[in-house]
Amino acid sequence: MYLAMSNASQREAIEAREAARVNREAQILSSVLAARAADAAFLAARITDELDAKDVSRHERIESLLSSFAEIKSGYVQVRFLDAQGRESVRVDNTPEGPRLAPDDQLQDKSHTAYFQKGTLLSSGSVAVSRFDLNVERGKVEIPFRPVLRFSSPVRRADGRFAGLVVLNLSGEVIHARLRQAAVAALGRPLLVNGDGYWLLGPAPEMEWGFQLDERRDMTVESAWPGAWGPLHSQKGGQFFLDGALYTFDTVQTDGGIGVKTTAVMVPEEGWKIVARVPPELLAPPLNTIFIVLTAALVLLFGILSWLWAASRARRDSIQAELADSEAKFRAMSEASQDALVMTDDLGRVAFWNRAAERMFGVTRQDMEGRPLHDVVAPPGELDKARVGLRDFKQTGGGAVINEIGEYVARRGDGGLFPVELSVAAFRREDRWWAVGAARDISERKRAEEALRELATTDGLTGLLNRRRFMEMGEAEIERTKRTGRPVSLIMFDVDHFKKVNDTRGHDVGDVVLVALARAATGALRAVDVLGRLGGEEFAAILPETGLEEAAAVAERLRRAVADMGLAPNGEPQPVTISLGVVLGLGAETLDDLLKRADTALYRAKSAGRDRVERG
Repeated sequence: MYLAMSNASQREAIEAREAARVNREAQILSSVLAARAADAAFLAARITDELDAKDVSRHERIESLLSSFAEIKSGYVQVRFLDAQGRESVRVDNTPEGPRLAPDDQLQDKSHTAYFQKGTLLSSGSVAVSRFDLNVERGKVEIPFRPVLRFSSPVRRADGRFAGLVVLNLSGEVIHARLRQAAVAALGRPLLVNGDGYWLLGPAPEMEWGFQLDERRDMTVESAWPGAWGPLHSQKGGQFFLDGALYTFDTVQTDGGIGVKTTAVMVPEEGWKIVARVPPELLAPPLNTIFIVLTAALVLLFGILSWLWAASRARRDSIQAELADSEAKFRAMSEASQDALVMTDDLGRVAFWNRAAERMFGVTRQDMEGRPLHDVVAPPGELDKARVGLRDFKQTGGGAVINEIGEYVARRGDGGLFPVELSVAAFRREDRWWAVGAARDISERKRAEEALRELATTDGLTGLLNRRRFMEMGEAEIERTKRTGRPVSLIMFDVDHFKKVNDTRGHDVGDVVLVALARAATGALRAVDVLGRLGGEEFAAILPETGLEEAAAVAERLRRAVADMGLAPNGEPQPVTISLGVVLGLGAETLDDLLKRADTALYRAKSAGRDRVERG
């Protein structure tokens, strides 16, 4: 009876750990998909802004945008923009030497591809996610195999017209590497299958991609695990036993993932499941010492003490060796992990602390074992909250972080703070709750996200706010003005005869003029003013707490500053003047209303001879 209870308890613990592990990996993969879909939607929105610009250098800025993106965001083998006819307008290939812009003579027509044809039907903000397959070049599977996942998002004009497609080819190794890392300390390796039961990451490499390779057409889940595909296919997730093995599975969601906030709507071509199988031999633990002692006592009653004592001694030594070997393997796998792995008891005291945790937090295992974890790694302002959560965990094994993946701020041993991605699972042993957590330093990812935010809000040439960000900030300022009743003014201005500058001096000189104008405008305005480039040679500024006369004086000061710039690109003087329209916000007007009135005033300034300020 004792043995049955012990085995049942250990099997329940294995079931709980496998369920938590598989669920965690499904959530992580969902988050990866959501983040990569957000990348595609972000680039589509930025390219839309560039296409709305009137100047001819927009193609170069799109090239710069995609090149910068490929430099910042790892994992993509190709970053492309296809025009409305399906031809590659810009393609950045990720080579061993770094991102490389493909020359014009290497750009290809992709109008025949399924992803382009489907992409033309997508609405703005939507992202098509292709099936996970092997890359094909010129009609043949590329050798060596290169698995890819494509994210496609449409570029549409303001009137809804299709203007092109952003296509990001994500290396399948990003997904494979994550699942292989998760397999380091797992009883059942997390594997990946598609909706037809083919292996995307299988028990062996030669079993993968059967749907695409004729010689592997019969390499399916059903052929490897007879009888398993039925329950795996018919349910979203769960666990079941078949022929003594434990199967755990979960569906990869495409609704945004855990901890990822995005407005991108994913349209997946296929579904995926994370599947793990624990074989029968790993579910039946070796007999333990207590059982052997009890057995020896029973045998003593039957009068064969001497023989059984020798047998039990040998068996005990074997069990101890097995347990020691098992523990050594677990520790070796844990030490190989790049994530910090930590185990605590129900009082929050550290029971295990691997080498990655030592590196990440700057505290040795000897210093951490037995210490309250939160006293060391929780930021001072979060310590009380962590202690309250620990009380709940001791009673129920639950809590805000249990079986969830989230981003938090952690503290190093020297007091420095840094961002981490944390996942925690709970299990019960010896009538107590224990927690096992995996933490990953995401400082580099956060820096990359910040760089992308900069790309998303800044005009690539002048460094000013781009049109999208200007409109967002401007609308917020208009709403604030409506609440407070304070005045707000708007100045719109552009370069006189800018087309002539481009035609006679070249676009390089035109860019010099725009950069110099942006610098002059920044100098003439206050830090609280909102200044942006609307497109081409057109700029606008919102002046909070400013009446019409004050705004007109600012506009006149800016006009004179530009006229006095004294530009001489390439040693040849280039006179520059601007025309400006100034308006005062009135009551319930929107930002669009102000821009229209300012544009009318600007047109009057042009008609009156240019190089002047007109009030609207």
